[in-house]
Amino acid sequence: MFVLNDQQVSFILNDIRRNGIELEELQLNLLDHICCVIENEMPPEKSFEEFYRSILPRFFRHELREIQEETDLLLTFKHYYAMKKVMIISGTISATAFVLGSFFKVMHWPGASMLLVLGITIISFVFLPLLFVLKAKEVNATRNKMIVGLGSFFGMIMSLAILFKVMHWPGATIMWLTALGILFFLFLPIYFFTGVRNPDTKVNTMVSSILILVAGAMMFMLINLRPSHSIEYANFSANQHISQVYKYATEQNNQKYLNLISDSSNVKSNSELLKTSSNDLCNKVELIKSQIVAFVTDGNNPESEEELMRDLTGNYDAPTNVLFEKNSDPKAALKELKSAIGDFKILLKESFSKNDTILLNTNDVHKFGDPYDVVISWEKANYYQVPFENVMRNLTQLQLDIRIIEASCLK
Repeated sequence: MFVLNDQQVSFILNDIRRNGIELEELQLNLLDHICCVIENEMPPEKSFEEFYRSILPRFFRHELREIQEETDLLLTFKHYYAMKKVMIISGTISATAFVLGSFFKVMHWPGASMLLVLGITIISFVFLPLLFVLKAKEVNATRNKMIVGLGSFFGMIMSLAILFKVMHWPGATIMWLTALGILFFLFLPIYFFTGVRNPDTKVNTMVSSILILVAGAMMFMLINLRPSHSIEYANFSANQHISQVYKYATEQNNQKYLNLISDSSNVKSNSELLKTSSNDLCNKVELIKSQIVAFVTDGNNPESEEELMRDLTGNYDAPTNVLFEKNSDPKAALKELKSAIGDFKILLKESFSKNDTILLNTNDVHKFGDPYDVVISWEKANYYQVPFENVMRNLTQLQLDIRIIEASCLK
């Protein structure tokens, strides 16, 4: 067994210090480990310095200073491994929820919104902040810390902007532009000029910067992405035409009430009752339309009808959230509307002998395109997971049907 003398021990200790080990306790621990290895394993034919150099790589991957850096990290960041584990778990959960939510969204299945909100919220407020904290501890240069911070902040804002855009919540465009501004005017310049100055990373930095620039430009193109103008115009024109016909029918019916002359008090009484019931039913429908518009505009003054139709074409979620519970049962407003239609049909039958009210049919229907011939309710057929423009058109058409039947009673 080889025994180290004081001069050799001092040589090892000084070499440990030269290699960047600054903590005295860590220096002594390393010294003890290295001395034990040398004394137990050093063969007689080898020199001390030669054997010392050969065993030193056992304690590091690239350089001995790694031990000092890892020790500093553990001392100043005691929960490093726990946070790293939470980061990985949260990233896995958020990615899974986002993928499932996107698939549910495409298939128009219930639960899509909840999964998307869960996935993006976790990645924005758990995964990315933890990623920033952990990565910032691993780099020393201030510029590198800024790159990590700006990249994480950009990811948070962009994720939330996508969520707001998909959910049709206000503020999505502002958040999107803010994220792109951070990418183009802060992150990219710092990343490019930091990396291009280093000959080892120059080429990779230039290639990565080009890819980031192209990806950012593509995201900028998606800010105002919406259906084609022809689809927007067709939807707007169809809804506007039905609205105009409904207003015209209402005016004509009001004129008929004014011109109604009869000696029969019974006829006069029935006409007044018809007018009151028709107006109440149309007002119930108008209230539902107002609730949907208030939901999508967050209670603010709505945009013009044309802009509202343009921005919400293809929005399945807003009408469904307003009119249905989470378990897909109709809410009170829709139930009351169906009940009021039933009462109106009874009035037509008893006071005007109108047995054929097919325009106000609220019976269950066969689900269109279903190979199993599934029967669904009138409410779901017309308003559940139906695009915004179609829901508004169906409601206006219902108002028009009421006026048409009302007019038939006034002949």
